[in-house]
Amino acid sequence: MLIRSLICIGILTALSMAFFSQGAGAEVQVRMTPENVGQGEAYLVTVSSSEPLKDVRGEWRGKAFSFYPAESGRSYSAALGIDLDEEPGRYGHLLSLTDEKGHVSQAVFGFEVLKREFPVQRLTLPKGMVTLSSKNLSRVRRESEIVRGIWQSGVKKKLWKREFMVPLEGEVISGFGLRRILNNKPRNPHSGVDLRASAETPVLASSDGVVAFTGEHFFSGKCVYLDHGLEIFTMYFHLSEIRVSQGQQVNLGQVIGTVGSTGRATGPHLHWGVRIGASRVDPFSLVRLFQ
Repeated sequence: MLIRSLICIGILTALSMAFFSQGAGAEVQVRMTPENVGQGEAYLVTVSSSEPLKDVRGEWRGKAFSFYPAESGRSYSAALGIDLDEEPGRYGHLLSLTDEKGHVSQAVFGFEVLKREFPVQRLTLPKGMVTLSSKNLSRVRRESEIVRGIWQSGVKKKLWKREFMVPLEGEVISGFGLRRILNNKPRNPHSGVDLRASAETPVLASSDGVVAFTGEHFFSGKCVYLDHGLEIFTMYFHLSEIRVSQGQQVNLGQVIGTVGSTGRATGPHLHWGVRIGASRVDPFSLVRLFQ
């Protein structure tokens, strides 16, 4: 039923869609949503076939990513993200399709990552506010190892059932991708968004999932990490109170904590972040994807 040879599908920036025919006359459609994807943005790759498929898998830069089925086995989707520091340019996803007889075919779906402009903020601060003590540096390194373990232990199936939502109503006071230069030295870009909110404002789960981690870290303060499956995580930092526990299942809109100013924060607000695979992604792009 399926083609046996490698088919290279050209980059279709305008339509973000490609078609090819299978060996027995069936047709496969590959579509990307949104049509254009920029640095730090989430997107969907959807593979649809006129004949049933048993499995669809993807690979980018030697790393596998998973599809989830829909529409009676004839459509599969993968939610992916472009890291905010990804170089703009042309790329390709290797797709492997398995038919009901177990035959496997491959195709390369090309796409383009567009450059996105991020704001720059220059600050001059006392050295003590910029340079960590050896004690705090050791703590930050230990906590970074914990966070790396969270990404590696993610649930391998889709847990979200509906859309993704913003966890509270609040003005964005520090946007995604903000480039901070402190005392003339570049720092890591802001990998989430900061939402203004009063202390003790309820913080809601952005979607269905399981609590991957709760704790209190040097920079993040009291924090909650939610695993939504298939390498999609949401993060909630600087909380005053945590109302869920590790391993607990949560639903879209469930209260998971309250706004605070714990960790490295100058006042009450919520830092809300999203990670898809190894990519730091603008949380609002994930919300738009499933609207």
